[in-house]
Amino acid sequence: MKHLSQERIGELMIVGETLLYSILPVIIAHTTKIMPPILFAGASTIVAAISTFIYLIFTKQLNSLKNPQSIKLSLLASLFIIIIPSIFIFIGSSKTSGINTTILLQSEILATLLVFGILKIEKITIRKIIGGIFIFLGSSLIVLNGTLNINIGDILIFTGVFFYPFGNIYSKKALKVTSSSAILFIRNIFGGIILIAISLLFESDANAISSITSHLPLILFSGIVIYHISKLMWYEGIKRIDITRATSITLGASPILGLIFSMIFLKEIPTIFQITGLVLILIGIFTVILKNKNALNNS
Repeated sequence: MKHLSQERIGELMIVGETLLYSILPVIIAHTTKIMPPILFAGASTIVAAISTFIYLIFTKQLNSLKNPQSIKLSLLASLFIIIIPSIFIFIGSSKTSGINTTILLQSEILATLLVFGILKIEKITIRKIIGGIFIFLGSSLIVLNGTLNINIGDILIFTGVFFYPFGNIYSKKALKVTSSSAILFIRNIFGGIILIAISLLFESDANAISSITSHLPLILFSGIVIYHISKLMWYEGIKRIDITRATSITLGASPILGLIFSMIFLKEIPTIFQITGLVLILIGIFTVILKNKNALNNS
């Protein structure tokens, strides 16, 4: 009974994380059109770092920040999860729709298949290839959207997600030597500082402080709720349930929730090409997930 109770808590954690994180594309799509996108990414990440640091204090985990190996791995994770992808994705989102941002972010699983396959971290199977083809076709349909004109914003988002697998490799290594909260703090504080520096150097907004204060509620929400709380919920969830099961929940629900949020908050109506692309991506995702689940069941 106790095991079932912990399992249920894990499922609720993953559902909660999925619900919260599905709001992110809507916030990105809205905010990056009214303030410099890299500045918004950097400010939100700094807020997440501060929130995580306070959490480390209250949970008495500050000693976990002293491991040199974990710092090195967390900094590399920050480069590939925070800094480089944020530049591509946040700028790209400012040039496309919230629906496209939501759906194209699901291409991360295609990026993971390709990167892990090329680096020989995971074996490339026929089922993974088929799943990858569906995801690529769905993404292509969304990018083209019934025309031969390619939106540069869609391409930037699609490119940005291909850096995530490299960051996940370093994050997984870091988790072996330190806590998840320590990794989140190090990667967020480093990534946030670098992003703000890039924004101050290259973005046109002359008054960064004014821009941040004008949109502070959204920055605080994305930093504390999405980049900190939802990520902690994810880690707490996968401590209690199988990671394949957790992935099935989040990848299956996230694009649908994101689509609903875009329709409600951004007043965007999906086209037939976007809906078809989403269906193809979901088919591809579940093709890959079912293979992984069977493999775990047989091991």
